[in-house]
Amino acid sequence: MEAVEQAQQKQEEAEKKVRTIQCQYNKLQENEETMKEKADQKIKSLKQEMKEKTSFWQMVYIIFLVFEMIKSTVVQNDLFACIKVPIRVWCRYVEWVIRPSELNILGEKEYFSTEWSWCLRVMAIVIVVGIVIAGEMFVLKKIEQYRRVWDKYSIRFIVVSLEMIIISGDALRRFMPINLVVLFGMINIAVMEIRIYCRGANEIH
Repeated sequence: MEAVEQAQQKQEEAEKKVRTIQCQYNKLQENEETMKEKADQKIKSLKQEMKEKTSFWQMVYIIFLVFEMIKSTVVQNDLFACIKVPIRVWCRYVEWVIRPSELNILGEKEYFSTEWSWCLRVMAIVIVVGIVIAGEMFVLKKIEQYRRVWDKYSIRFIVVSLEMIIISGDALRRFMPINLVVLFGMINIAVMEIRIYCRGANEIH
């Protein structure tokens, strides 16, 4: 009987030790999960803080570029030209559709007959509508392609190229008689087209 009691006592002690070890293990797991959650929260807060700081400095930089653009008369003139030229072309088109005409040898306007004028009006409207529809389809296709390769580096390149054009606009105009706004668009479109081509080549291989 004494041996049985001793065996039971030893078994109880062993079970007690197992429960103690299990309890300690559970506490360690809880502490580990708590520490992991705290670390994740800290990382998230740091990322959010860095994102807010980055956004703030980007806004400051953009405001600086806007002020530089306001100071640059060359950029202002080119920007106004990009707005005025399409409006002027559209006004001339509307004027021509209302009264179709052509210039003679002396540079004077000669108006067409009523029948021929209506024929020219219909042709001009059909051509313009076709160009608008084709242009819209082309632009939508390009927007979808640009969306696939668009990332933070695209934004940085746009900002840097805009800064270079604004700051060195006067010097650029001396060497290249081109609208700076058009030049800015051509540079960024060329870069995006190269990235689209490289992406397509990588997908093929």
